[in-house]
Amino acid sequence: MKYLLRTKSLLLAVSLGVIALVSSPQSDAGEKRVDDYIIHYNAFNSSFIQPETAVQYKVQRSKYTGLLNVSVHKVVEQGKDKALKVAMRGRATNNLSQLQELGFKEVIEGDAVYYLADFQFRDEENMDLEFTINIPGYERPVSINLSQKFYAD
Repeated sequence: MKYLLRTKSLLLAVSLGVIALVSSPQSDAGEKRVDDYIIHYNAFNSSFIQPETAVQYKVQRSKYTGLLNVSVHKVVEQGKDKALKVAMRGRATNNLSQLQELGFKEVIEGDAVYYLADFQFRDEENMDLEFTINIPGYERPVSINLSQKFYAD
């Protein structure tokens, strides 16, 4: 049973990542390393996720809604890491300087922990996504800035 749950969690995380990476030229994925921590993040149009997944995670699925996906891992030994629970805050700003606060939802599936935040955009709009992560035990907040153009599909 534990193996099945872990496999399901891994498949969902991989699905979200693959959707973000290959489904559209508007997706952006990144990784930031800070000491023994690895932060994975990507942003994409929420219409790329399956309707069942959107309902399960209470994510608005719309061609004008973007989704930011973030996970934080601590390297515990060479080639192995552990997902962490963190505190996050952020905002999305368009090229007219209109600001949206990001409300991150924590998703825990087995050993996987990730954070989802949605935001609104207009077709072919550049969005600046800025978010700050407070990692327990780490001395300072980690800030990430992501600028990306989004398209209504």
